[in-house]
Amino acid sequence: MTLAITIYDALTTANVPPDKAKAVVHAWEAEVENLASKADLKQVETHLTQSITALGVELRSSIREMQAALREQGAELRAELKEQRADHRSSIRILQWGNGVTFLCVAAPFLRSVFGV
Repeated sequence: MTLAITIYDALTTANVPPDKAKAVVHAWEAEVENLASKADLKQVETHLTQSITALGVELRSSIREMQAALREQGAELRAELKEQRADHRSSIRILQWGNGVTFLCVAAPFLRSVFGV
């Protein structure tokens, strides 16, 4: 590393003992290893952009699938409600007929006895 030698020379020129100058250079090198370069950051940015884009595509696809499933379930529910409504109307007609027959069976003898017909 050229910069490390330059730092060492600058420290020794400033009357820092050589062993302490070496320690400073080693500490500086250890810290520099943990720093990200512009290229590293650009690579991370590119990777994150690609990941976000892929997740967006996947999310939109999932949303479309859920919308299709909901539309299908809605159509099934409407068909089932229509069928139940028809069944319910049939039950109401049967109940009305039953009430009519019951009325005739009860009312006819009652009217006959009251009016003597």
